[in-house]
Amino acid sequence: MNPFFNQFQVVRLETAQHPVEEFFQRPGRYSNFQKETFFLRWTAGQDFNAWASLCRSWQNDRSGYVYAEQLNRLDTTAAERYRERYSQGKCNPSFRFQNLLWEETFTGTLQEILDLFRRVRNCTEDSILRNFAVKLLYWIDCYFPKLFVETTKLTRFPKFVCSGTVGTAEYLFLYLLYRLGCDVLYVGKEQDASVQSAELLALSQRVEQTPVLPRQQTAAETARTEPVMVQQRPTLSRASLQRADRVATAPAVVPVQTQPRPSLSRASLQRPDRAAPPVQQPAPQPVRQTAPQTGAQRQPMEFEELARFASSVVMLKVFDQNKECVKSGSGIIISDQGYILTNFHVVAGGAYYGIVLEEESDVFYTDELIKYHPERDLAILRSDKRRPPIPILDPSERLVRGQKVVAIGSPLGLFNTISDGIVSGFRELRETSMVQFTAPVSPGSSGGALLDLYGRLVGVITAGFDDGQNLNLAVDHTTIRQFLGNLL
Repeated sequence: MNPFFNQFQVVRLETAQHPVEEFFQRPGRYSNFQKETFFLRWTAGQDFNAWASLCRSWQNDRSGYVYAEQLNRLDTTAAERYRERYSQGKCNPSFRFQNLLWEETFTGTLQEILDLFRRVRNCTEDSILRNFAVKLLYWIDCYFPKLFVETTKLTRFPKFVCSGTVGTAEYLFLYLLYRLGCDVLYVGKEQDASVQSAELLALSQRVEQTPVLPRQQTAAETARTEPVMVQQRPTLSRASLQRADRVATAPAVVPVQTQPRPSLSRASLQRPDRAAPPVQQPAPQPVRQTAPQTGAQRQPMEFEELARFASSVVMLKVFDQNKECVKSGSGIIISDQGYILTNFHVVAGGAYYGIVLEEESDVFYTDELIKYHPERDLAILRSDKRRPPIPILDPSERLVRGQKVVAIGSPLGLFNTISDGIVSGFRELRETSMVQFTAPVSPGSSGGALLDLYGRLVGVITAGFDDGQNLNLAVDHTTIRQFLGNLL
């Protein structure tokens, strides 16, 4: 797997018609760690004052939007402070993203831009590079807090408009913003950016046609056109990772039993140090049929029909901050909004997650941990990839001992393995209702689906007894519904 797949990337958004107008209107699509982003240059000429007035009023109405008539100038006193943050070709900015992936992208891109400046300017002395780095650090402090107003969720991306004189240093700062997903527009009054390097100018799009000056919007129109990113859910922050780590290292729970006491081990299903070995994915299976009928017409499904529900069960790959896959598990698509239900102990300690789907050759990535409950061992991830959800058994209906069930998961990395068994009992662990069942499971099955013969989710596969055979547990459907709340 490409180790840089998980990095945030921008795709320059070039449009054949009206790019400046679209800059102000379009938020840009964000999906699977890629963001469609504007980086435009336009000379306004006699329309400059009208556009500048529009940009000033536009900035005041929106958080995360900035118009700079001229990038701030650094005085000598402040420059001395910023020199202390530069050492031997490396910058140490004071601004930080709390979102781990964006912080990593920020740090890496900042170093790339220093190297790019060194190359295009053919710097042989460190003092020239240092002076450029000092300007970058100063502009980051000036503008990043106004642009990136939410550094944990990043629920939308900002826009930055700049005019005045833009040389190589200013242009590379604009390029840094663009690389972090910020839409950038440079509006010159009489001339283009003062950049001699054709290589640098090729990084942005030159706008030739004259855009139409839009009328100023009302407050109601502004609210309707406020740009919103596709991924609008909370992401995994450092704090939540630390909480997850603390919970994940807690001792495994042992159910109360008479002697002899078999030990319950979640690790028997999923442990960070027992990552499932990579296995070649099976040939694509046909998409499952719609949910079964209810009422008197409802008939139990054959196992071949139940197997089609595997298209809505995913394999999860859990990556740490070093981009290492530390473990794998399973997840269940339970909403057409992209929500994936799994175990907390599967996602605990992860910086981001890879999602493997049937009939898809690519791995899809997300860092959106929406909700979790360590005691109930449940968690919700969100992905932009949509599949038909698996319905959850209604709380008014009850399981019975001896009832047939089917388990779908990825034991030992064997993608979407299906096994059958019966409900063998009901247990209470940590005040959580569990279904005991006999369908075989193994490490990697955690977070998988336990279905009845009507294709309804009756449990999330969670744990097994090391000392017994086919003594496995799943969090039951009533607990699942309580955990999901209004997400359903």
